[in-house]
Amino acid sequence: MKFIHVADLHIGRYLKDISLLEDQEDALRQLIQIINEESPDALVIAGDVYDRSVPREDAVRIYNGFLTRLAELGINVLLITGNHDSSERVQVLNSLLETHGLLIQGHPEDPLKKVSIRDESGEVSFYFLPYRDSFALREIYGLNETKDDSVLYDEILRKSVVDDGNRKVLIFHGFVTPGVKEDMETSDSERLLTVGGTDFIKAEVFDNFDYVALGHLHKPQWVRKGRIRYSGSLMKYSFSEANHRKSISVVEMDKDGNVEVRERSITPKRDLVILKGSFTDLMNSPGDSHAKDFVRAVLTDTEEIQDPLERLRVRYPNIIELQREMDLKEEGASFAALERMEARDIRSLFQEFYLLENGDEPSDAMVRIIDETIQEMGVTSDETYKA
Repeated sequence: MKFIHVADLHIGRYLKDISLLEDQEDALRQLIQIINEESPDALVIAGDVYDRSVPREDAVRIYNGFLTRLAELGINVLLITGNHDSSERVQVLNSLLETHGLLIQGHPEDPLKKVSIRDESGEVSFYFLPYRDSFALREIYGLNETKDDSVLYDEILRKSVVDDGNRKVLIFHGFVTPGVKEDMETSDSERLLTVGGTDFIKAEVFDNFDYVALGHLHKPQWVRKGRIRYSGSLMKYSFSEANHRKSISVVEMDKDGNVEVRERSITPKRDLVILKGSFTDLMNSPGDSHAKDFVRAVLTDTEEIQDPLERLRVRYPNIIELQREMDLKEEGASFAALERMEARDIRSLFQEFYLLENGDEPSDAMVRIIDETIQEMGVTSDETYKA
């Protein structure tokens, strides 16, 4: 079984005030070309088709044209909605589209919707789990007493997954991690998920699946090697993604459910880059390097430059941001100072502040008053300060 796994198209997105529709249309053309070259059994789209719940008319036009092209190819398309999408808008006419092989699921079903696709080794069962916050999921599945999010998803899957001997794939949009959130690489363009206060699901919840096709995080990455994967977004949507290598995941599954993944690169029409150097060096960089790209410039000059942004715009018409390295260092030093302060206990912070303001140490009586006040607040005097 071969299928292509993509996610986070975000059709209709802007970068600052610049529309990315032309760039997105080009990326979707590359995806269609890869589908033609790979001839997969299915295309899996794991949510965030649109960038907003009420998409622009031209974004809808791009999406409709993309679906039409997929229908002409005769490929099975398995699509769920993400946290950016309006379920109703994305899945409109889904019963009609199913006759053309386009299976679009905007609402979680009880049990989960399942579609089976056959290859020479038997059937692979694809389960659809579109994004819904945990409060809505508790209502849908009658699990209102379940407080822990990982337990909630575990119960949903127990109710839905059939032990029929088939190989199993889950299509899901959400935050999955092998341990804690910090185990995964996130980016600034990913909207915060509110899932019952924890906003992530533990990887072991999905142990019954041979492969989990995830959407939400924008960098291609494994949660669990060979089993649980984010395909990443087709394009870079923030400067925190400047070093990402955008791709689509070509998944090949053998008769035992073992998976191999190949990445096929997507070449951006206009890249998103961070350029660092002196004003003179950036202005005199050779050739047309980055002339069309979206640019964040970081100036290393220590002296003031007159009107640097507009002057750099002559060289880089799509410059988006301008920063000075010295300002970034000052911000980093301020942050480090805050971290050091947070590590101090409250009593010593008060004593240091009193000495700074008055020139001498506070009296024992004054320190006792501070200790009593702190105790009334429900903390101890040696507890560290949190801003």
